[in-house]
Amino acid sequence: MTDSHDAPPGAPDAPGAPDAQGAHDTPGAHDTPGATPGGWREIHHGGSPEAEEAHFRALADVVVDVQRTNKRKSGSQVSRRTFHAKIVVGVDNAELAFRTDLPADLCAGDFTAGARLPAIVRLSNASGTVRPDDSPDLRGAALKLNLPGGGRHDLLMTSYPVSHARDATQFVEIARIGAGPKPLVLPRMLAKFGPSETARVLRNLRRANRPSPGLALESYWSRGAVLWGGVGPVRFRLSPLAALGPPDSPAPPPDPADSLQADFATRLSDSSVRFALHIQRYVSERLTPIEDGAVEWKESDSPWLGVATLTIPAQNTLGPNGLATRDHVDTLAFNPWHAPADFRPLGNLNRARRTVYAASAREWHAR
Repeated sequence: MTDSHDAPPGAPDAPGAPDAQGAHDTPGAHDTPGATPGGWREIHHGGSPEAEEAHFRALADVVVDVQRTNKRKSGSQVSRRTFHAKIVVGVDNAELAFRTDLPADLCAGDFTAGARLPAIVRLSNASGTVRPDDSPDLRGAALKLNLPGGGRHDLLMTSYPVSHARDATQFVEIARIGAGPKPLVLPRMLAKFGPSETARVLRNLRRANRPSPGLALESYWSRGAVLWGGVGPVRFRLSPLAALGPPDSPAPPPDPADSLQADFATRLSDSSVRFALHIQRYVSERLTPIEDGAVEWKESDSPWLGVATLTIPAQNTLGPNGLATRDHVDTLAFNPWHAPADFRPLGNLNRARRTVYAASAREWHAR
């Protein structure tokens, strides 16, 4: 759940508001009780959608407490998102263009050969507090696609292929421990998860939280699976296209606190920034599990398949209009459940987002 880009209820695309294309935030909607024709299924905590939803509501209370703790730590009077508090790039004139030769068996809904969808893009640092850009951190990418029928479709990603947590329960417990006194983090994790699982969690966190060479150079993964229409479950990824080093027009040395923002702005001042969108198909529960967010879907088991290109056109993101656009993008809700029903998120972590994001957003708005 670390790629939360929640916003207050009543803001555009706030959690809980179904869009014109049939996005669903209703607990239990379209849940899969058993195996599907493709051989995949979802397994609910407690044995039923109702029991799982009650559990998620309890987890949401813990997340709100973490949100309040982060606010106290920052010393700020401003309530922020639980995670991804600092926006680095916000633009509203990007485009996701699907391959004109996209194979029919990869097409789904409005994601068809030659489709060109306007996109809003938010790139961010993942921490729940605003920290300097040169701090070790996870980075996030969130897209809001405008669909031909008038609805919206959000795609959320982070800069590491897997979650440090296997499911929502573990994720929230790690967040709760991490928000406490630093000297007690390791002993509390060992007591809760044991040596082997603690080592795995800390290893993933260490690898994922690092300085970034530049947000135009990062790849961003969905980590969890989503339904891709008749294609079935997939994971997706954005990877940089033709951005292999520093920008051609060097800028004055930036303030380290905003170095990622300055780097991206310099790149956009001369030319567009482009990313390739790829998907991986579900193979089997053993190789490509849906419920365990900490397991990577290996490329050797499920190759990445190119489906589209995201283009952010050249522009001045640090001018008055660019900053106003960024500030507007920062008010928007980005939620994986803002999607047509045929693209609903899958797995425990994704199902928890439906409940936890809404609670986090209410807290942000209320405070």
